[in-house]
Amino acid sequence: MNKEDCFRIFHVEDIMDLPQSVMNVVMGDREQRDAIYKELLSVNHHDMSFDWFRQLYEEEFAQRKKQKQDFTPLEVSEIVAMLALPTVGSIHEPTAGTGGLIISAWWEQCRRVIPWEYFPSKHMITVWELSDRAIPLLLLNLSIRGIMGYVYHGDVLERTVKARYILLNQKDDALGFSDVVKAEPGDRIVEQ
Repeated sequence: MNKEDCFRIFHVEDIMDLPQSVMNVVMGDREQRDAIYKELLSVNHHDMSFDWFRQLYEEEFAQRKKQKQDFTPLEVSEIVAMLALPTVGSIHEPTAGTGGLIISAWWEQCRRVIPWEYFPSKHMITVWELSDRAIPLLLLNLSIRGIMGYVYHGDVLERTVKARYILLNQKDDALGFSDVVKAEPGDRIVEQ
């Protein structure tokens, strides 16, 4: 996905405003979100097999020197997904970034069955991400693919959490979008 498409779709003029605009869409009105998701699908030719934002994030937002952020190359993500992927069960990703490895795993799971035999509830994910800039894009990448599970915005090593999100595909439909619900501080989330 290029910057110009992001600017147009998310109504931003400065790339640094993109994460907040994406978060507003993900957490905002469902009809508006669905319309933007459909536009994203169209712009990306309905190819959901890879992280659309990886290159843009790496070029514009990654803090390689300060936080040692780096991305798993697509080919490595695909190989790991093929080798380590459970047929059914949960996946844990402690440093999710914008979701590239999870997307590769999701795509591999989807390829193994016909769409009406894939149920997101049987493939729950638990992911952690520290970057404030990556979280909105991660949530969008997971919810547009109908993935279900938990996203922890925090430091997996220190086990500190800034925010927690639940991804819920209410119809358990492989072709549906997931809602993103921010868990309140007192809410209990069962870890997998």
